[in-house]
Amino acid sequence: MESNVYVGEIAGMAYKRIYLIRHGRTVGNEEKRYTGIRTDEGLSESGLAEAELARKRICGITGPVIRPDRVVSGSMKRAAETASVLFPGHKAEVMEDLTEMDLGFFEGKTYKELSGEEFYQRWIDSNGTLDIPGGEKRQDFIERSNGAFLHVLGDMEISETIAVVCHGGNIMAVMSELFGGDFYDYLTVNLCGFCLDLETDNAGIHPLSYHKFDPWDNN
Repeated sequence: MESNVYVGEIAGMAYKRIYLIRHGRTVGNEEKRYTGIRTDEGLSESGLAEAELARKRICGITGPVIRPDRVVSGSMKRAAETASVLFPGHKAEVMEDLTEMDLGFFEGKTYKELSGEEFYQRWIDSNGTLDIPGGEKRQDFIERSNGAFLHVLGDMEISETIAVVCHGGNIMAVMSELFGGDFYDYLTVNLCGFCLDLETDNAGIHPLSYHKFDPWDNN
């Protein structure tokens, strides 16, 4: 069960528990399209129903409890709508830079539609490290996402639990920066993500640990 009690706090040091949660399913997700910042769509009908079920799990009716002190969402419809469904008792703070990557030429296309493109195969072979034509450079996106995450944390000397509803790309960017590993090590499905435990102070962020967050998990 989620607790907002912070043990062992010392002067100047705060403890923050952060839930990074990917938004619910959209039509683009269901059709397996590359959906970035250029496609601002809300949840699909089935995605909304799934988010409602996840809310019941999150609020402790049928599963684990999250009691955030603050809720933050990205500014795109799919993130903001998911935050309002999952945490109806909170007015989410909107973070403009917590948007998905600009996928340029890939935007709105499926794997099958791109499979004949020579560049697409090179991009796949590079593990997604090549720049997408007309899109955002991955390193620029990582820096943008982590800059937004710093703003999400707010006062580094306040201990709190924060639920952040954003995009899969944002989560991969933040997790790979804080805990190392490859960008794609932190892929997550809709409505799932990671729970992070951090120490923070005026010197910055001191990562402690993380575990996967899955509202369907009873543990």
